Amino acid sequence: MIGIIGPEDSIRLVQEVAAGEGRAGEGRAGEGRAGELTSRAYARPEQAPELARELDELCQVLLFTGRIPHALATAAGDLRAEVDYIRHGGIDLYRTLSRMLLATGGQLPTVSVDTIEAGVVRETYHDIEVPAPTEILPIADSTGLLYATLDDVTAYHRDRYATGAVEACLTCLGAVHRDLREAGVPVWRVEHTRASVRDALRRAWLAAEIRQSRATQIAVMMIEFAEPASRRHDPYEVERQRLRLREALLEHAERMRGRLSMIDDRTMVITTTRGTVDSALARHRAGHASLLTLRGVDGGHTVGFGAGTTIAAAEDNARKALALSRGSGDTHVVFPDGEIHSTRVSPVKQRLRETAPGILRVSEQLKLGPLSTRRLLEALHQLDPNEVTARGLADAYGVEARSARRLLNSLRAAGYADEVGVHVSTGAGRPQTVYRVAMQRLFEAIGGDA
Repeated sequence: MIGIIGPEDSIRLVQEVAAGEGRAGEGRAGEGRAGELTSRAYARPEQAPELARELDELCQVLLFTGRIPHALATAAGDLRAEVDYIRHGGIDLYRTLSRMLLATGGQLPTVSVDTIEAGVVRETYHDIEVPAPTEILPIADSTGLLYATLDDVTAYHRDRYATGAVEACLTCLGAVHRDLREAGVPVWRVEHTRASVRDALRRAWLAAEIRQSRATQIAVMMIEFAEPASRRHDPYEVERQRLRLREALLEHAERMRGRLSMIDDRTMVITTTRGTVDSALARHRAGHASLLTLRGVDGGHTVGFGAGTTIAAAEDNARKALALSRGSGDTHVVFPDGEIHSTRVSPVKQRLRETAPGILRVSEQLKLGPLSTRRLLEALHQLDPNEVTARGLADAYGVEARSARRLLNSLRAAGYADEVGVHVSTGAGRPQTVYRVAMQRLFEAIGGDA
């Protein structure tokens, strides 16, 4: 489910665009994919964080209709869902300028502009061979951090108009448009085009699919029990303890919807899915009891969780987590990309370092980080190496198609991939270059670390 957060008019547009989208053989006539959306409307962007928390439990992805509500909600933190916003780009500005030209008889006034990056504004004006505005307020830096409030944006436009620096104002913000209009300032609102909304919805649907795929990854809970202080015990009591322990672990495995198995006398594992572990982490962060901790187990023990695309990879990460847990006494979780979570709250996000010589060697050739290289190998392992496309790699790796194209270009430049053709889709979208990836050559370069 995708959660949409924005003003009522923007939400209506998103729902209309979603109703026009569809998958073959799915959905009722006229509904498209609108049924996959749930929305919350606000009167002012400051309400966005509260609405985001309300939808966070229901949705895999939260899509904001503007940059300010997105920034306010992400700054508030503690959201489990993926978050994104519908960007204002050149195509939105083109439409607004076209409307202005029609309304003014072909003469564009000098304007101040907010939200849209200065480079996009200048490029758009350059395309129509008109001098670009000089009064541009982006409102946020490249990381999404706001350095202008709604009141700041309104004051910026009012000041530029009052001093005669501009003849009208262009704003992407509904609240600012309303305030300026009530103050008698000539103002045009840069609204999203259907194309911009469609692109954002498709990103959101892809993110939801990737999140769902990630949730079904294999995860392993590895439990290591302390060596008994003395082996001289009543054999009947030892067996009773073993049965009590197995019963407690079976109950825990049942709660995790997993399978219990034994590695050796001191080590047991519960195999489950990453989605179960993600839910347990979310409950722990919220301060609730979670499946990260064993209940009803006597004696000293250490717990580590690992996730991966295969059982072997998940167990390997679980052993790494177990080693971290032994040294700290906390429970650790290690994910395929090297990210680590601990039951101890820390302001610093931990990440494992990759030290395998083969991986480091290939990483240098690809000009990627070592953990990104290992993640790329795991993604390629899920694909047919003779028919790899950017779209297929994007889905397996968990990035957008343009990032996947850069990864494939890196493989080609390093001699590990070749272009072998073009795949043309029967639907909309650009043709996809098809690559053949030399997996055997990659494994030979990595050596025993593969």
